Amino acid sequence: MLVKLGLLDSGRIADLRPYFDSVPDPRARRGRWYSLTAILLVCACAAVSGARSIDELAEWGQRASTALLTAIGIRRHLLRWRRTPAPATIGRVLGGC
Repeated sequence: MLVKLGLLDSGRIADLRPYFDSVPDPRARRGRWYSLTAILLVCACAAVSGARSIDELAEWGQRASTALLTAIGIRRHLLRWRRTPAPATIGRVLGGC
């Protein structure tokens, strides 16, 4: 994954969104609920917090605050709830990148 991102500019090291936006999404357009950038940001935040497995990445997302999920880009459902990617979704995305 880091090879696809290229060199990180030291002035913008904390802002990974532009780098994740440049990663091509391997998924079909139909049926996507989460942007690739949002999934990768959840994974990056979880990994920095100590997550070591796909289940732990997903669990971190489930425990994250609504404000943080909004900042990451997890959109709100029409019924007003916010749900983060399931372990299966994270596994498919990370396996395809």
